[in-house]
Amino acid sequence: MVPEFTWYEYQSILLVIVRITALIVTAPFLGDSSIPRILKVGLGLLTALLLLPMVDVLPSSYRTAPGFTYAVAKEVMVGVTIGFIARLLFMGVQFSGQFVSLQMGFAAAILFDPSSENNVPVLGEFYYIVAILLYLALGGHGFLFEALRESFEVIPLTGISYSSGFFQMLTGLSADVFVIALKIAAPIFVTILIIDFALGLVARLVPQMNVFIFGFPLKIMTGMIIIIISLPLFGEIFQRLYQASRVDIYNVLQLMRP
Repeated sequence: MVPEFTWYEYQSILLVIVRITALIVTAPFLGDSSIPRILKVGLGLLTALLLLPMVDVLPSSYRTAPGFTYAVAKEVMVGVTIGFIARLLFMGVQFSGQFVSLQMGFAAAILFDPSSENNVPVLGEFYYIVAILLYLALGGHGFLFEALRESFEVIPLTGISYSSGFFQMLTGLSADVFVIALKIAAPIFVTILIIDFALGLVARLVPQMNVFIFGFPLKIMTGMIIIIISLPLFGEIFQRLYQASRVDIYNVLQLMRP
């Protein structure tokens, strides 16, 4: 038997779906364009049904057309914020791959990334795939839904508020993307820098040698060896960054508390 709801309860259900869908669309892995849209919609509806008992009826001030539109915008903001912070980690990973590709001479080796629908360097896509596998192994997909459930406890429907540190924290987290990229790319960057320094000395001592032809395959071979050797280090760095990302999401939710 289908339960009977009032019109205002249906509005509340719709707002729950909006927050969940906004998270799914922006979240890493779940928001990738390679995931079928029908699967995203079905996942959003199922999650909404599970979280529905935690949701209060829509306040009377938001029951008009302009008020409900404003409420939808608020719920989109909550879901997008959670998904955006989770995706920042992967933006840093992809940026590190682009940086490494440039240093190794792979800048012209471009692949189409179905997750972002953009062309990315081959090493950027490699790091992104490894990061996704680590994220799933660490239970990151489950944490997103845990954070979503927590968001309904901390921020009720239409209850979002912005403290003075909210935008400051978002700006800081966005800037940390470059720090993440440097942490991941550091072993290869240092190695390639040493090779460039050594090739510069060779070019000065032996001007007859074509350093460019000799150095190009040397950088690629050395870089690939360092990537293989540093994969366990990449896993440890990613795990620490993932734990920090979890804390950041909870901190941002507190900053949006009404």
